[in-house]
This record gives sequence, C-alpha cells and structure tokens, in this order.
Amino acid sequence: MTAVDSVDDDELRAANCWFPKTDRVPGRPDLTAFKQQARLRQARWGEGQGYRAGGHPGRNGEPVKNGSKLRPDGPRDEDFRNFLDSADIRNAVRHRSAPETMRTEPGQQFKEDRLRYDLLSSMPMCFNLFGELHEDSERLTNVGKKLFGVEEAGLCVKFEHSPRRQSLDFTNDGTAFDVALFFGSDDGPRTVVGIETKYHEHAVREAAPDTLTARRPAIPENRLKMPRYREIAERARDEGVFKPGWEKVVLGTSLQQIWRDHLLLLAMLQYQDGARWHAGKYVLVHPVRNPSFAEAGEAYLLDVLADDQTFAVMTIEDLVRPGVLHSPEVASGFESRYLW
Repeated sequence: MTAVDSVDDDELRAANCWFPKTDRVPGRPDLTAFKQQARLRQARWGEGQGYRAGGHPGRNGEPVKNGSKLRPDGPRDEDFRNFLDSADIRNAVRHRSAPETMRTEPGQQFKEDRLRYDLLSSMPMCFNLFGELHEDSERLTNVGKKLFGVEEAGLCVKFEHSPRRQSLDFTNDGTAFDVALFFGSDDGPRTVVGIETKYHEHAVREAAPDTLTARRPAIPENRLKMPRYREIAERARDEGVFKPGWEKVVLGTSLQQIWRDHLLLLAMLQYQDGARWHAGKYVLVHPVRNPSFAEAGEAYLLDVLADDQTFAVMTIEDLVRPGVLHSPEVASGFESRYLW
C-alpha cells in the first residue's frame, strides 16, 4: 500500500473541494488524505478540460459549489464530458442508457446524474475502465486470459447488471455488478466475472440484514433478506467456499457489502435453470492508494473464505498495467486522470 501525502485545507477550498464531513474519516489520516487527494485530482482534471464546476444542495437547499462535479450543460443523453476520449466508451454509455437496455434491467437504481456529472464517482470510472471492451469480443477474450485466467472466448459486457434484482432465484435485494464480463458461447454455459469498482469510497459498517429499528419495527416475512442470504451462503459453505462461523465475521460489519455482492455471483453459479453459468468469480477492484478496501479485501479473504476460487481483490493498477483494457491513448488518459 502506498502512502498518500495530505492536502492543505486552503488548497482544497480554492478548488471547491473542502468537504470534511464527507472526506474526513475519524482516526484514519491515511484514508482522509487519499479521499481528499482523489477529489482534488478530479476537480483539477475537469478544470484542465475547460469544464465549469457544478454543485450540490447544501443546508436549506442552497447550492454549494463542488469542484468534483460538472455543471449540467446541454442534452443529458449526449453529454460525455465525464468520459475519456474514446468512441467505444461513449458507445458503451449510450448503449447502457438506451431505453431498450434499461428495460432489460428491471428494478435498477440507475442514477444518470451521477454517471454524467459526478467526476469522483466510481460509476463513470467503471465505464472509463472497461468501456473499450464494449462490442469488442477480441479485446474481451484477451482481457479474460490476461487478467482473469479465463480461457473461453469473450462474449459480452454488461454494465450495472444483475440477472434479476428482485428475485428469490438470486439475492432478492437489488444488488448488481458494476460491470459483468461474460465468456463462452450463446448456446452453452458461460463463465461470468462480476466486478465491483471502488475509487473514493471507503468500506463502512452496514446494519445486519432484517435489523429492526424504531422506523421499521416489523418487516413482513416476504421482505426478509436473511433467509435467502443464508440459503446461498450455507450451500456455498457446504461446497467449501465459506469458513464455518461466517455469520459472526460478516453480519453487521464493513465486510457485509462485499459478502452480499459475492452472494450474487454464488447465486448465479447455483442457479439450475438451463445451467446458464458454469464458472465465475466476483472481483473487488480498488486503487492501490485506497487503504480501506485493501484492508477489507484482505480481511474477507483471510477471515471469511475457505476457498478463493470465486473471489479476488485487484487494484486498478493491476488491471491497467498489462495494457489490454485500453488503446494506448485511452490508457494514458485513464492513468493521468485517476492514478498517481
């Protein structure tokens, strides 16, 4: 893990990037420094492109200028300022935002403002990282072999994807992969690599599933999440994926989100209707300088898993270094924007 220099508060203020409630993590100066550097870097990238800074609602609804956001300009569906200079990446964004694609992802929470105008968000970063694979089966095949050890032919790439979000066949909780890479053939079982990308975020503790609160004193039985989670996880434990006692390590902790995403991949592999997916892996991706997800990924591997065949942690640097995700010009643009 590489240390990150702290940023002067006045420098952050000058760039409209001084947001201590969002970026300061108590007791973690290293994580705070990373988050502030990442925000400042995106603001400077936008300024260097000649883009005007946007904002967000503050107290009492008053607008607050925000250097890491873009000001909405022109028709949203043709606004590609948040993306690298690549026709393939733009086509990937255009395809995912098209009404016909949106209809194939029922139950999604697709926030297009975040996609188009949030420079810091991992959502547009995911398109910038994997967008050149869109409709390029040859590049996808090479990526599968070089990065994920998949020997099958590249089939397709789907962003913000879940087989069915609100279905007991899977996790029934809205979970989706930031991007899913499929390998194999149209008429046979496939291998899936489901990927979650992180950038500025840090791993935070989640309430245990089905936790009762004052606001929600009772949850209808048909809305409970834990019975299906436990069914997937216990079958996976029987297959040697999870260690005994996984519940005490995962539930109500900062590892829970990783576990829920992993469960979606495992549910796909357990799904028997047509045996659609015969192999797969869930991959957590983060910058090498983000200490939070580096630590969370290591803890998940060591404390939760008995077998890591269906799970991996990779840094963004691990992905871009082999030079297979992007054309050379786009690779240079990606690294100068996101990595330092």
